[in-house]
Amino acid sequence: MSGEIVTEHLALRPLTGDEASAVVAGNREGRAWASDYPIEGDIVVSRLLLLAPELPPTDFGTYQVVMSDTRIVVGGVGFKGSPRDGVVEVGYGLAPSARGSGLATEAVRGLLTRARSHPEIVAVEADTDPGNEASQRVLLRAGFERVVARDGLPLFRLTLSDEGVDNGAMEQR
Repeated sequence: MSGEIVTEHLALRPLTGDEASAVVAGNREGRAWASDYPIEGDIVVSRLLLLAPELPPTDFGTYQVVMSDTRIVVGGVGFKGSPRDGVVEVGYGLAPSARGSGLATEAVRGLLTRARSHPEIVAVEADTDPGNEASQRVLLRAGFERVVARDGLPLFRLTLSDEGVDNGAMEQR
């Protein structure tokens, strides 16, 4: 994995096996986590990571969302696997205490930076629960368009191009 993705207010840090184990176990000792982190989605993703520890790290993994100023983990964001036919899917979630301030949009835009660094990726997709209007607004603000429903879920798509939206990320390390 190419490492952290740094944006204006966040560092997207690759989720390690050690951190995933702590998330699943609820072991907060020695961890700089928001008081309401992890949320259910973080636990599910961490369990999945622990089921396949032999897989080599890739750019298309899961990242912890870390506040740059405090270094506190407030959520997770990542790719739902490697690209298929030039399309990669993203998912994200923040602890309730971090919601409503644009951080989810900033985190998704950070992932777009990583996606754009791979010329084989032509589009990024995401779906949301039908009633999750806040999540749908995140995707729209990040430049996605609502395209169709898939399996009963609203589907959003962003086609990557040289003329793409400003992804808001400043640096990759």
